[in-house]
Amino acid sequence: MCGIFGYVGERVELGSAVLRALKTLEYRGYDSWGVAIGVNGHIGVEKRTGKIAGSTVSFPPSDIGFGHTRWATHGGVTQPNAHPHLDCTGQLAIIHNGIVENFRPLRDELLARGHRFASETDSEVVAHLLEERVAEHDGDLLAALGATFPRLEGLNAIIAFDLRRRELVAAKSVSPLVVGVGSTGTSIASDALALRGHADRVVYLEDHHLVRLRAGGVTLYDRRSMAEIPPDFLPLDVAAGDPDLGAYPHFMAKEMAEQPDVLDRLVSDGEPAIRAFAGAIADSYGTFLVGCGTASYAALSGAYLFSRIAARHLNFVAGSEFKYHEHFLNPESLVVALSQSGETVDVIEAMMAARRHGARLGAIVNVRNSTLDRMVDLRVHLNAGPEQCVLSTKAYTAKVAALLLAAHALKGDYGTGADLVRAAARGMREMLAGDWASRVQEVAETIHRAEHLFVIGRGLAYPTALEAALKIKEVSYIHAEGFAGGELKHGVIALVAPGTPCVVYAPNDETRGDILSGAMELRSRGGYIIGVGPENDPVFDVHLPTPDVGDAAPLVNALPAQMLGYQAALLRGNDPDKPRNLAKSVTVK
Repeated sequence: MCGIFGYVGERVELGSAVLRALKTLEYRGYDSWGVAIGVNGHIGVEKRTGKIAGSTVSFPPSDIGFGHTRWATHGGVTQPNAHPHLDCTGQLAIIHNGIVENFRPLRDELLARGHRFASETDSEVVAHLLEERVAEHDGDLLAALGATFPRLEGLNAIIAFDLRRRELVAAKSVSPLVVGVGSTGTSIASDALALRGHADRVVYLEDHHLVRLRAGGVTLYDRRSMAEIPPDFLPLDVAAGDPDLGAYPHFMAKEMAEQPDVLDRLVSDGEPAIRAFAGAIADSYGTFLVGCGTASYAALSGAYLFSRIAARHLNFVAGSEFKYHEHFLNPESLVVALSQSGETVDVIEAMMAARRHGARLGAIVNVRNSTLDRMVDLRVHLNAGPEQCVLSTKAYTAKVAALLLAAHALKGDYGTGADLVRAAARGMREMLAGDWASRVQEVAETIHRAEHLFVIGRGLAYPTALEAALKIKEVSYIHAEGFAGGELKHGVIALVAPGTPCVVYAPNDETRGDILSGAMELRSRGGYIIGVGPENDPVFDVHLPTPDVGDAAPLVNALPAQMLGYQAALLRGNDPDKPRNLAKSVTVK
């Protein structure tokens, strides 16, 4: 969630450079930010609440400093709670991503020993613990962090800044950190995107690493033995695609429009990895698909697709619930995680649990060299390009497409799957190029003031209904819920009042008759029926047409909800790229 960037090297306009790097991490979600720079023998700190846009910081050129964007967990959204945090001497600063789960007893210990706290955060305890350990280790911040980090319960990433020795040191547990080396110095960030312009080589830190950054380079240690180890540098490789807005008003609009190209690229470039993935499923005795949020609905779609296409049962489990299912795993199991960022903590923990049971690990992931990508035995890279909007659009459709292709590969008919995905890409281009978006905007104008909205689907359209409701609620803030169409009479229909918007997915498949009956039941209670599918029907108050692409329907059916949520958000005055309270990369539990 939190964004982290640090630099030590040649003297540069570092305050501005740190802000630029933090802006590349805004997609992670945050509510406050701060910068610490080494200035004239002291650490200068500026901290603010709100967004960085339009902000500047006033520091002279410097050779060392770091910055942080905070998503509040412990303590409110206030300037004192923003990072960085200083120790009592003011000569040592820290930034932190994660949660120190045992911070209360640690804070009580430190208060009893006379430390002064300036915030309500769990993070500040790290600065004061380091202050004590530095004194015990003759000023060696690296040794101090090595001794302190094991005391912190939870999944954390810590960077500490020692002005006296002009160095940054860092350690992590699950929460990601990547170190870069460039022509002017060394840098560190929570995402390689922030290292563009600062590094040409990077090393991804592992949980047993401890790292020291100085102007002269990077030194890596094994945190358990404190023995120096050679860093395994890789070329800086950020995802293909333009990370800037271009002519689009928002990243969400840009990323929705990129979906057809992403699907075509996956078909043409992903075949070897997808075939290997299908082969691993064939060889496994029990396959689990794991994801959180949008990725979980892609995974659930995969369970339907493998059943109907390849006659193969795949288990779906939400990432945060996986540890309650891990008892079924064995070395013949295959556990496949779906993730855009590859850093979602609940997914990483699920994969760690699977590894403890000896299961084989796979991933369908967008970000190369992410934590998930590095920990698995086989992977399918989505190659969707940077996804800057907090809401996932193109990565979601790419995940579903990868699963559809894999199901056909398992059946021995990859070509049919490729044809379906290409047909869906053509259909989405046609939808985006015509007056279809204007029709969606008209629907958004009708429903954007609603308090509640419901989405129903059956069969393969049920996971799509869940994803549609998620998209609409997280960007427009309309309370939206997705349901299986057959569950209406089991309680759901009690929520429908006159005028309630109801989105009904009605593809041309075996579910159409039953879902139209459900739509009639909703309309009979006063629901405003928004039909989504290839054909209109008298029960619909309004129809949003989609191409008839068979089992690739979840791909084209994703677009109406994405666009409806986007247009409703604009009408309600919301920022579609940065919805309140949400973060792109959920790195805390």
